[in-house]
Amino acid sequence: MKSIVVSKGVLVGLILIVVLVLGTGCGSLSQGANSYPINTISVGGSGQASGQPDNATVMLGVSVSDANVGDAVSKSNETMQAITDAMTALGIEAKDIQTTNFNVWPEDRYDNTGQPTGQRVYHVDSTVQVKVRNLETVGDVIDKGLQAGANNVGGLNFGIENSDALESDARTKALDDAHRKASELAAAMGVILGDPIIVTESSGGFSPIAYGKVEVAQAAGGGAPPISAGELSVQVDVSVTYRINR
Repeated sequence: MKSIVVSKGVLVGLILIVVLVLGTGCGSLSQGANSYPINTISVGGSGQASGQPDNATVMLGVSVSDANVGDAVSKSNETMQAITDAMTALGIEAKDIQTTNFNVWPEDRYDNTGQPTGQRVYHVDSTVQVKVRNLETVGDVIDKGLQAGANNVGGLNFGIENSDALESDARTKALDDAHRKASELAAAMGVILGDPIIVTESSGGFSPIAYGKVEVAQAAGGGAPPISAGELSVQVDVSVTYRINR
């Protein structure tokens, strides 16, 4: 029986030939988790679409302090009820008024030497989030909330109830952007760009083009503050892998 001795260099060559044959037969060559199919071009595309907001949310809150915890809670409850009643009077529905914070915490008092005086003050923080569907009334919502006793106003944000159309527009722009980049690469390499075979998408949600702003000090003493809703944009990013037709 004859034995065949294969040198190390020849063995490596045979392995490479097998790998190349398998790669040609399967149409792709994988080299790790982040590999791409052979004879392809992979690019990223980005698209953005803008629209006007149709709703807003604002936080109205009250901070109360008292040496008696029960009195502090009662004052807070009374003020929050007054704020809620003021919102209802403006036509805000109950489903659009949501309590987002209720916090009670003690504060021990100390003298100038850092020694405790034995006195304790209780703080109560309460906040409601109000969704405003008529943007023309956002300033009135803030003004009436302050008149009802709110001493904390923040979290003014604008939104679009149904963003499907904007997302669709941004998606189309992202795909067009990807195709443009891939076409330029194909032309530079002297190959023909084929059909897309892999597409992945990610969206970043809304981004404000212009923030709504409110000056609380002005609102507290000078009527409804001026509010600018500006525009919102939605961005869609795609990654596209195209086949190369040689």
